[in-house]
Amino acid sequence: MPFKLYLDSRFRQETGGSSSDSEFSIELPHPIQVKGRAFVDTIIVPNSFLVIRAGENDLIFVRENNSALRSVQIPEGQYNAITLKDALVAALNGTGKTLTGQYIVNYDTIQNKLAMSLTQAEIVEILPPAYLKANPSVFPAALGGLKDSGAVTGFVGSAALTVIDLSPTTAANAVNTQPYHQIFLRSSLGNGYDAIGPDGSSDIVRRITCQVPLNDIVVDQHSLPHDSVTVGNREISSLSFRLTDVFGKTVDTQGHHISFSIIFLEDE
Repeated sequence: MPFKLYLDSRFRQETGGSSSDSEFSIELPHPIQVKGRAFVDTIIVPNSFLVIRAGENDLIFVRENNSALRSVQIPEGQYNAITLKDALVAALNGTGKTLTGQYIVNYDTIQNKLAMSLTQAEIVEILPPAYLKANPSVFPAALGGLKDSGAVTGFVGSAALTVIDLSPTTAANAVNTQPYHQIFLRSSLGNGYDAIGPDGSSDIVRRITCQVPLNDIVVDQHSLPHDSVTVGNREISSLSFRLTDVFGKTVDTQGHHISFSIIFLEDE
C-alpha cells in the first residue's frame, strides 16, 4: 500500500550547512523502509521571487559617446513593466553618467517593449552579452561576470544597439517580469538515473511550473503518472532538498516556506 510523507521547509533540520526555505534537510521522526518508486505530489511554492536579482541579472552595459563604458546597475526587487522602466531610467541617469543630456526610457504597451532615447544629440550604444563575448576587447572589465538584465529588459542581441538623440531604439525582445517560468525541486531521494535536467543534472525529482503572478501561490498538482523517481529498497531517516532554476542555481523564496508531499509506491 502507498506510504506518504508531508513535508514543510519550516520543519527543516539545522545541519550546520545550507538551511533555508530553498535548501534544507528534513529528519524523519523514525526511519522508514521504502521500496520501488516515489512521486512528489502537490507542491506549494510562493511566487515571491525577485525580478531583478543582485549579482545575477541586474546590469546593463552601455558605451556613451563612443568612449565612456558603464555597467549600470538596476536595483534588486520585484517589478512590473512600468516600474522596471522607471528603475532603468533612474539608474542610467545616476552615478557615472558622462552624457550632457538625459536618458529617456518609454514603455510601448502594444509591443510590451522598452524604447530608449536621449534628450540631446549624443550617442549611446547598448552592449548585450553576446556582443561583449564576441568582442572581448571592447569592455574587458565586464567579462568577469556578465550579470546582464537583457532577459528582463529585452535589450539583447549579437550587435551593439545604437541610441541617437531623440530617435528611440526599441528593445529586440519583450519585457519579461516573470522571474521564472519553471523551477525544479532537487533531492537526495532518487538514485540519479530517472531524469536529466536542462543543465545536465540528474537529481531533479519534480518540475514546477510558475503559472501565477508575483506574490501569488504556485499550487502545482501532480498530473503525470510516470513522473516519479526510483528509490530502490532502502531505509530512509533524512532527506535533503533544493529549489533551483534551470541553471541549477538555488532560488530565493524571500523567507517564505514551501511544502509538498511524497508518495512511496512499490513497483507492481
